[in-house]
Amino acid sequence: MASITYDYDGSVVVVTGAARGVGREIVRQFVETGARVVAADRDEAGLAETAAPHGDKVHVVAADISTEAGADSIIEAATTHFGRLDICVNNAAVAPHASILEEKVEVWDTVYGVNCRGTFLMTRAAGRAMIAQGEGGRIINFSSGVSKRGSGGACAYASSRAATEAFGRVAAIEFAPHDILVNTVSPGLIDTQPKPLPPSMAEGLKARVPTLPLARPGEPGEVAQLVLWLASPASSYVAGAVYEVDGGAGVGVRFHDKVVDEDIRYDWVTGRSRD
Repeated sequence: MASITYDYDGSVVVVTGAARGVGREIVRQFVETGARVVAADRDEAGLAETAAPHGDKVHVVAADISTEAGADSIIEAATTHFGRLDICVNNAAVAPHASILEEKVEVWDTVYGVNCRGTFLMTRAAGRAMIAQGEGGRIINFSSGVSKRGSGGACAYASSRAATEAFGRVAAIEFAPHDILVNTVSPGLIDTQPKPLPPSMAEGLKARVPTLPLARPGEPGEVAQLVLWLASPASSYVAGAVYEVDGGAGVGVRFHDKVVDEDIRYDWVTGRSRD
């Protein structure tokens, strides 16, 4: 298969949720393609681990994106430390699980504060900076496959991700006149779980993974590759879209190579004889 390379030399990128997992990999891939990156998260220790291999290519900001001051400080770090902002990747999210009957209001509000208000605040701050700069830009928000299907225990998370998708469509319309393209990435099951896995999580994944069309979880690098494409000139006519990177989980389950049709009602269509 052909390999794909990107050149982000001279570009400045903000990545939230950069202390681990997908966010850390997005930082790594942007740096490897020449970009300078502002890596943001609440987790200072995790940020230090993310930035350590990259020297002065990565500037870290410990901030809470659910507050105006936190979001503004992240964007300000890009424009003051690196002198500009070209790409903003709003990857940060929280996903605690509880049943609807046991969900706590304060937990619900925190999930929406980070996932929805945080995405709004980061998008607004990035949009203002890009418009002032006058050179367009890219804003890439994050959702989740659970936004489109029911999943027990995910009432706050799933609904907050659906709200993020709707917000992204509005942002895409409003920012398009400024040549700022807004799109959303919606990952499925990605291998970012804590190791070793807690027993209940291990049991759930053992049952779930074989049902996935590709029968495996995705890798953080596979999500990052989609982000790099959306940030590139190759996606110059893409705005307001939601891209699922879920190995086909959103459309069906694993196919096992054989179709058995025992329904005799349509033998007249197929001409099948069952003698």
